[in-house]
Amino acid sequence: MNRNFLKENRNGFYLKNLSLLKKKGKVCLVEKLEKIKFPQNVEILETKVGVPTLRVKKNTGQTILLHSAYDPFKEAKNFIEGYNLEDTLFLIILGFGLGYHVKEILKTCPWLRLIAVIEPQVSLFKLAINLLDLSSVLSSSKIKLILEDDPVRIKGEILPLAEVFLTGKTSIICHNPYFYLLGKEAFKIKKSINDAIFWSRTNLVTNIGRGETFQKNILTNIPHIINNPGIKNLFGKFKKRPAICVAAGPSLNKNVHLLREAKNKALIICVDAALRTMLEHGIEPDIVVSIDYGKGTRSLFEGVMEKTGNLFLAADPEVYPDVLSDFKGKKFIINIHKPLCQWLNGFMEDKGFLEKGASVAHAAFSLAKASGADPIVLVGQDLCYPGGVTHAEGAVHRKKVAIGIDKKTGKKYLLSKDKDGRWKGRDLIMVKDIYGRDVPTSPDMYSYLVYFERLISLTEAKCIDATEGGVRISGTELMSLREVIDRYCREELGVRKILEEAAKAKEKVDLGKLKDEVGKVITELKKINFYAGQGQKVIKKLYREIKRNSNRQKIEALAEESNQLKDEIVKVRPYLRSFLEQEMYSYLYLAQRKTNLRLDKFSRRKRLINQIEKVGIFYDGVKQASEKLICDFQTALNNLILIG
Repeated sequence: MNRNFLKENRNGFYLKNLSLLKKKGKVCLVEKLEKIKFPQNVEILETKVGVPTLRVKKNTGQTILLHSAYDPFKEAKNFIEGYNLEDTLFLIILGFGLGYHVKEILKTCPWLRLIAVIEPQVSLFKLAINLLDLSSVLSSSKIKLILEDDPVRIKGEILPLAEVFLTGKTSIICHNPYFYLLGKEAFKIKKSINDAIFWSRTNLVTNIGRGETFQKNILTNIPHIINNPGIKNLFGKFKKRPAICVAAGPSLNKNVHLLREAKNKALIICVDAALRTMLEHGIEPDIVVSIDYGKGTRSLFEGVMEKTGNLFLAADPEVYPDVLSDFKGKKFIINIHKPLCQWLNGFMEDKGFLEKGASVAHAAFSLAKASGADPIVLVGQDLCYPGGVTHAEGAVHRKKVAIGIDKKTGKKYLLSKDKDGRWKGRDLIMVKDIYGRDVPTSPDMYSYLVYFERLISLTEAKCIDATEGGVRISGTELMSLREVIDRYCREELGVRKILEEAAKAKEKVDLGKLKDEVGKVITELKKINFYAGQGQKVIKKLYREIKRNSNRQKIEALAEESNQLKDEIVKVRPYLRSFLEQEMYSYLYLAQRKTNLRLDKFSRRKRLINQIEKVGIFYDGVKQASEKLICDFQTALNNLILIG
């Protein structure tokens, strides 16, 4: 490194840049930068135009110039012109270097809403903030900095943003020298970004399709939420003890019989879909986990619900209500980060949160983690279809699958039989199995894999994959179940005694206050419903006047009336607004899509129509959501009156 250049040109840039990061609340990022050293494999060069560039020497001896030795500004301009970003609203850039290209993007693409910049070489970024005044980048509200080199952690940073990316066109670009600097890691990072967006797309589709069902289930389940202890009573109860999470993948057939030997020597947590298979082998799990909202969840217990009297259930408030009402054994309630559940917390003791993820297997894993278990062992967690079937023998939803090939395009797709015995095709994704072979899986299974790897990366306990088949799950150690039992399941743990004691917990609830508040919510919702109906009428008038080319004064008067009605809706109490938002997810998504357009390309008339359409979508959503919530809250109130 040319330390003289660094000393002569520093000019307080480092402190100024750090100050900007602190102002944006990036205290952890600042601490991270303060701790790391400058890179020792980098040479600072002065370019022909007087600004610095960097030459990086790799371990192989290869040297890479991160920016032009002549004119980095011109190079940055040419780099951006090489991409068509005209319709892009969200941009992800791999590689910061000295940030010349990022500055150019901010200058030439003002329509971009969000720019996520990933710099895997954190020491290079520290050098950059020493060498240059990066205030235009660091102070921009559009910039999201991700200073990570691990693809899994990068995925974790992208996940909270990914749903935003789905509301408009998103582009991913890599600063050219980083392909050479990072090598294969560049492709791993790009894959992690795409995985995060893919998982969010799957999650978004669920929320759009079933958002209203979630809240209806919570309100229906209020009596069970009140009368059963929280999952928090199991937190830390199995510290440093083994836990086995049993899923219903096809490989469960190989080793399910061995679970009998682990009984009372490990906490055995079973997903609902695997319960029948376990009971058919004469093995009772310690806890059954069930979280899914649909009617099909109850069918997973078909033929075995009468045998659940000796078992414990862990279920969240969104679960299909018949699961909680029909289960014969004792129950624990899992709290979740949903507005309605957080509101209910104001009237009762917190039940204890678990990260439920995207599948019941994620919730089972989160329970094992919260219990303090170590190691956490996965069994039956294939996440693909070995043997051409979806589930283990005995599982209710077990189906055959096969690979189909489109004769015209040669594209492969996944075939599965529906309940009528007909083959249906869907997209497939190729993944590596535990033997390193390419195997097909479905998009939903792949999204579960992505989320599993994130959960595991955030877990201190040893995670063992004892499935003995299926997809390779990063972060797990491969081991046979036989070896797991011989090595870790040696002592009697008194599992049932611990569970029985936890199930005795009594938790406070203010039933009178809850009933009063539910009544007030219903009254408020009726007002909101009225305002939304009036808003719909005003929007229809606005459309009519615009088509007639009415005078501006008339249109503005109607627009003002609409704004006043919207204000009446928006100013409701925050928790009530969040209930509506959950209920009208699809409407909000459509409105956001309308917002995330290049409106600067539209005529004045078209911009006005776009605005009216957005407000119209809002009123339609509020009207439908409030009507449904009134009905669901009334049902909840009736149930609360029956309780006492």
